[in-house]
Amino acid sequence: MTLWTRRLIFSAVVFAWVVAAIPLCAQTGGVSGKCTGEDGKPLAGYTILVERQEVKWQSKVKTNKKGEYTYIGLQVGNYKLTLNDPNGKAVWSISKHVGLGDPTAVDFDMAKERAAARQENPEIAKAEEEHAKEEKQYSGLKQTFDQGNVLFAAKKYSDAAAMFEQALPLAKDKNVPVVLAKLADCYSQASKGDSDRTARENDQQKALDYFDKAIKVNSSDPSLHNNLGSLYADMGKVTEAQAEFRKAADLDPTRAGTYYYNMGVIMVNKGKMDEAAVALKKCTDLDPTNANAFYWYGQALMGKAEVKADGTVVPAPGTIEAFQQYLKLDPNGQYAELAQQAISAMGGKIETEFKSQKKKKG
Repeated sequence: MTLWTRRLIFSAVVFAWVVAAIPLCAQTGGVSGKCTGEDGKPLAGYTILVERQEVKWQSKVKTNKKGEYTYIGLQVGNYKLTLNDPNGKAVWSISKHVGLGDPTAVDFDMAKERAAARQENPEIAKAEEEHAKEEKQYSGLKQTFDQGNVLFAAKKYSDAAAMFEQALPLAKDKNVPVVLAKLADCYSQASKGDSDRTARENDQQKALDYFDKAIKVNSSDPSLHNNLGSLYADMGKVTEAQAEFRKAADLDPTRAGTYYYNMGVIMVNKGKMDEAAVALKKCTDLDPTNANAFYWYGQALMGKAEVKADGTVVPAPGTIEAFQQYLKLDPNGQYAELAQQAISAMGGKIETEFKSQKKKKG
């Protein structure tokens, strides 16, 4: 075999390998394009979800700062490309066939896509108008609602109520009971500061009306029943107040101790010591770490103490123990000194470890 023959054979082998390699490289294709919003600005940081239609397969690619993307190595076939915003919400979808070789161009020009969709289906344009209207309405609701919250925090309850009154017509669906509840709270709080009896009764009635409306819309909200219970207590309607606090506890067992505590403290302040003792005992049973509940339980029991003919005070069973438990849980608490005084007055013993540790003067 001559040198020339060997070279010819080698060249043929190399050529054959190159020819054989071309189909292997050209078995796949890809997609690429640019994504722009309705304002013409690039949609940077958006995600393109690439889904093959013939088989179950999908992948993702993100747009760059210019709103551009490229995905190569796709098998020949039909694909659905979905543009998702940075929060993962689908914006638009395009179906495309991907062939061999260079990437198939798939642009997401939202100005053109939306315009074409509106022209093809007038209902889309109508839906978008409704959506824009709702967005504007929600924006107005949020602004008014936030202003009301600021006034409420500043204890300007009447002004806050006026603001929430403006917010109510703007509220829809789940926002309705929220605004109703705020109105109820505003009038309930306002009534506490009314020196005029007629004004106080008017505010209380408004609060009742709004609580009633809010509960009809969302009866499973324990905070509504808790706050309504407080209002009934302010109005001297003890039975109704107790019923609402119990409803709150039944609806939210995990915080039942808190609702019974609220009931108990309010009953103490109203001088209803029997009712207070029952509620606070339930609170301490449900939450044995609530130091303040033990203090108020002791106060409620003190109201049930008996005084003998010689002036000796006989505390109700559990009174001294309640104050001692408070001191054990919170020896330096805000009621520590009062608890110690109560124990001493009833002839009880203040355990050494319960005593408040006084700071040394420097």
